[in-house]
Amino acid sequence: MKILGVDPGKRTGWAFLYCEKGEHLKLGIFGVTEDLTLLEIQPQVAEADLVVYEDYKVRPKMARKGDFDWDPMWGPRAIGSLLTLCALLQKETVIQQPVERIPGFGFAGMKYVPGKKGRHWQDALAHAAKYGVSKLGALPVAGS
Repeated sequence: MKILGVDPGKRTGWAFLYCEKGEHLKLGIFGVTEDLTLLEIQPQVAEADLVVYEDYKVRPKMARKGDFDWDPMWGPRAIGSLLTLCALLQKETVIQQPVERIPGFGFAGMKYVPGKKGRHWQDALAHAAKYGVSKLGALPVAGS
């Protein structure tokens, strides 16, 4: 199965992962796009068997502090584009919360560093890996 992981935002990360039950995950190609329509990654969405993406929620405590004042909401915009693209291409989608990427880093053979910026494709890969291991019965990347 070919899973496309997506980390939506102003810079949307994407990464392919190949997985089969009982076999080690295999990493594929990855990248980052600033195209909020996500048409730039339409070929990748079309090629995927399944799309796993990170959710976006406004956290009340942060909102009350004003963290979202005048926020352009890049993440929700990209998610809307992704869901439209997936619907048009008849692709199944799976939504994950941001915290679910943390074990996915280990499954993909990467180290999770809290607060590290600019790791969009790595977050996308971590979401795909989390799904592949926890839901499809694949094994973590060999050596991780």
